[in-house]
Amino acid sequence: MNTERAPLRYASDITEDDLWEVFDFLHPRLEALEAGHPPGTDEQRTADALARMLSSAVLQLEWDIRARSWRPYRNRRGHMPVLVWAPPPEAVLRAQDEWRLDRIRENWNALCDGLRVWRDCEGYALDRWHPLEFNDAAAEAEYDRRCDELGLRRTKRL
Repeated sequence: MNTERAPLRYASDITEDDLWEVFDFLHPRLEALEAGHPPGTDEQRTADALARMLSSAVLQLEWDIRARSWRPYRNRRGHMPVLVWAPPPEAVLRAQDEWRLDRIRENWNALCDGLRVWRDCEGYALDRWHPLEFNDAAAEAEYDRRCDELGLRRTKRL
C-alpha cells in the first residue's frame, strides 16, 4: 500500500489504485472466512456474498473512474470523424462528469462505510478510506460560498 499519498479529500481524487488497495485489504479476509467454514453454512455463504459484493463495487467504481476520462473519439490527425450526429456540447460533458462524480462519491462512501469495521486493523488506510463530502474543490468552494451568502454554519469536515 502506498502510504506516501496525500489524504483523500474529493471524489475526483479517487484512483483505481485506491479501489484495488481496498480490495487487496478486504478480499483475503473474506476468502479466509469462507474457507474456514463448511460449504452451505451461513458463515460460508455470507463470506461468499460479501466477496461478490466487494468485487462488484470495486469494478463499478473502476468503470466510473475510467469513464470520466473518456472524450469523443478523434482520429490520428486530431479531427472528429464525420458522423451523422454531432458530439455533445461541453455543457453536456460537464453535466455527465458531475453525475459520474456523484456516483463515484456515493459508491465510495458506501464501500468505506462497510469497510469501517476494520479501521483498527493493521494496513487500514485511515487517511484515504473514509467518506467524502465533496466531488471536487469547486464543489467545496461553492458550498462555502453558499454558507457565507446565507449566513449558515458549515458542517464539521473530516
